[in-house]
Amino acid sequence: MRFAGQTVIVTGAARGLGFRYAERFAQDGANVVLADLLDDVDEAAAAINAQSQGRSPAVAVRVDVSDEAATKAMAAAALEAFGQIDVLVNNAAIWGDLEVAPLLSMDLAYWDFVMAVNLRGPLLCTRAVAANMIERRRGRIINVSSIGAYMASGVYGVTKLGLNQLTLALATELGPSGITVNAVAPGPIDNDASRRQVPEAAMERLRTTTLLKRLGTADDLYGAIAFLASDEASWVTAQTYLVNGGFNTRL
Repeated sequence: MRFAGQTVIVTGAARGLGFRYAERFAQDGANVVLADLLDDVDEAAAAINAQSQGRSPAVAVRVDVSDEAATKAMAAAALEAFGQIDVLVNNAAIWGDLEVAPLLSMDLAYWDFVMAVNLRGPLLCTRAVAANMIERRRGRIINVSSIGAYMASGVYGVTKLGLNQLTLALATELGPSGITVNAVAPGPIDNDASRRQVPEAAMERLRTTTLLKRLGTADDLYGAIAFLASDEASWVTAQTYLVNGGFNTRL
């Protein structure tokens, strides 16, 4: 129960990787706020509570991470439910349903939309929780980046490379208040979102390119996220951890 008594907010937690992160944090003793725009978020929180043997560690909050008022309401809901905010996992992003288009011809409104969710969103969520963390002089912020930051992956890669820089900038600003800010950059992951976006043949090529010859899982990523959220990482900040099975190809 390494996170007993702590409150963790996970954005994009209604399904997929985000749900698994929230589920694992709850299993490790945390109170969890599942934040998502999707209707599924209520069912996701209920599923975690059903596993908890009488404890009710999970609450659902509807939030559009690109909307400042909504992120402030998210933080307020977390404080109302659990009294404090210890960890923020900025996981919400446009990926599985991403519309792939060349940057030279992409509709600029769509560019703005992806930027708003993938890059503005983590900034707004961090700003929303920062006051409570600064007051308590304790906090962990983990941004979920991607190997796409290091590949020719269009607007998605641009947002994730920007997220790595945002991690450094926020770590610099929040460090004097005892708050760490780090990022995890997953390699090729075997999940529904990736399989909607990447053809099967390409997924197989990605698998064979990793040194471990397998695709990653939500639990592989949770290990790194949990470390960065823990007391063991109290002197780790401004880092982007490549959790990728040894996938180092630059395309």
